[in-house]
Amino acid sequence: MNIHKIFTEIILRIQHDYDPTHLLIEGIYFFIKLLIAIITYYLFNNLFKIVIIFQKKIIERKVKDRSLLTFVLSLSKLIFSIISLNISLLIIGFKEHTLLAFFGTIGLGLGLALKDNLSNLSGGILILFFKIYTVGDEVEIDKEKGYIHEIDIFSTTIRSYDNDLIIIPNNLVVSNKVINYTKTPLRRLKFIIGIGYDDNIILAREILENILKNNPLITKEKEISTYIYEYADSSINICLNGWTTNDKYWIIYKETLNHIKEEFDKYGISIPFPQMDIHEIKNK
Repeated sequence: MNIHKIFTEIILRIQHDYDPTHLLIEGIYFFIKLLIAIITYYLFNNLFKIVIIFQKKIIERKVKDRSLLTFVLSLSKLIFSIISLNISLLIIGFKEHTLLAFFGTIGLGLGLALKDNLSNLSGGILILFFKIYTVGDEVEIDKEKGYIHEIDIFSTTIRSYDNDLIIIPNNLVVSNKVINYTKTPLRRLKFIIGIGYDDNIILAREILENILKNNPLITKEKEISTYIYEYADSSINICLNGWTTNDKYWIIYKETLNHIKEEFDKYGISIPFPQMDIHEIKNK
C-alpha cells in the first residue's frame, strides 16, 4: 500500500470539495470564536470569584457553622467552573445535545476513574449532615491529632499541634475511628509516672495528687485519684487522674509535667531509668 498516494488523494479531494479561501475564512472564524471563548472563560471565572466573595459574606451572616461555609464555598467553585466551561464550549460551536452527550460520557468515565473522589464527596456530606466535627474541634483522625482547620468537598484539613496542615480524604474519615475531644465539656488528664522500688509509694501518690489539687484550673467536682498502674522492670508506675475543661487541658498538662520532677526532688522520690543489674558468679 502506497501511503504517499493515499495522502495525495485526500489532499486532492479536499481541494476539490472545499475552496481554499473558504477554508481560510472558516479557520479565521474558528480562531476568533476560540479567542472569545477563552476571554469569556476568564471573565466568567473572575465574575464568579466576586460572586463567591459576596456569597461568603451572606453565609457568614446567616450561618454560624464554619464547616458548612467552607464546604459550600468549595462546592460553589466547582459548579461555577463547570458553568464557565459550558459557556465557552457553546461559544466555540458545540451544540447543547452534543455537550450533554459529551459530559455524560466524561461523567461516566470520571465516575469510574475517580470513584475515590466521589466517595470523598459523599463522605464530606455525611460529615456535615451528622456533624461528626466542625471547624475548630480538637480531634484524632487516622492517628493524626490536631484542630479541624477546614472541611472541603473532598478532604478535611487538620492543623496539628506543631502547626502543620494535614489533609485527610473524607472517605478515610467516615471509614476510620474518629475521636472528637471537643464534643464533651470535660476531659480527663492521665499521667503515668515511674518511681523507684525503694521509694515511699504512699508519699509519691500524695505528692502527685496535691499537684493537681493545688491547680485552680482543675475541676473540683470530679475526683483526683492515683493508683499503681504497673510493676515495671525498673520502676513502679503510678497513674495520676484528674479532670478539667477542654480549653484548659493542655495548659494543665504542661504545668503538671513541669512540677512533678521538682516536687519529687523535694521529698527524695526518684524517677528511675531502665537499667540492668549483672551478677558475676565466680567458680571456686
